[in-house]
Amino acid sequence: MAIKRLLCPDRVRKIEGSFSWIDHRFVTEGFLHDLSMIEILLYFFLIAVSDRHGLSFYHDDRIASLLKIDLAALGKARGALVKSSLLAYEPPLYQVLSLPPKPLALPSREERERQEQELAHHYFKKIREMLQ
Repeated sequence: MAIKRLLCPDRVRKIEGSFSWIDHRFVTEGFLHDLSMIEILLYFFLIAVSDRHGLSFYHDDRIASLLKIDLAALGKARGALVKSSLLAYEPPLYQVLSLPPKPLALPSREERERQEQELAHHYFKKIREMLQ
């Protein structure tokens, strides 16, 4: 068994100024399991920049730039986090929510991607019809 010890005692983290945390239940109770990499990145970013109530006023352009993702990916990730009841959003305000009692049963990533492809196909068909 490994002995728990500080690896760099001169670099112990300290709370200075604002503070954020990630509830251990996020990992241990399965909330992390069905999220995509970008959804996790956005969730962790919003936790890092939010105040003690989970509120953040970061604009979408700034978030996308800092996370090195495009606005479409940001919107998709935000939508998944809202559907998972992890996040509330009313432009430009984000609120990281307390975790629900258990993860919501949402469609798998593969199923969500299939649904998005079907929706995109539907819209392209409508656009073609309008152009005829």
